Amino acid sequence: MIDVETDVFNYVYPYVSSLVPTGCFKSVYVPEPAKFPFAILMEIDNYTDKKNRSSARNEDYVVLTYEANVYARDRFSARSVMNGISQGMNDLGFTRLSMQSVPNLADSTIYRIVARYTAEVDQNKVVYRRG
Repeated sequence: MIDVETDVFNYVYPYVSSLVPTGCFKSVYVPEPAKFPFAILMEIDNYTDKKNRSSARNEDYVVLTYEANVYARDRFSARSVMNGISQGMNDLGFTRLSMQSVPNLADSTIYRIVARYTAEVDQNKVVYRRG
């Protein structure tokens, strides 16, 4: 399996580190953030690109999808953090598929934005833009 999740997270972190409190940018779901704004960037899909598969290797390229969730007490803060994540993902070679405000059913005083990104990555961890 081609695994670049840690590399992607570490690449994007500097784009948001000044926008969130220490410890408020994670790569796993956190049900109750301690501080705001809070962001999660995690890989939600990783599958083999069959059209680029060679006979020598089972997995030469994978198509990745990442999801970013940003939680904040106000829209401006949430959008600022999401902008940082989007800039980092774009600079890395990912294409944004969508971005939308989502009602936070657990607490309506928290503003939430969700975005998804995709890219193709080879076994040497080279990122190729898709879409």
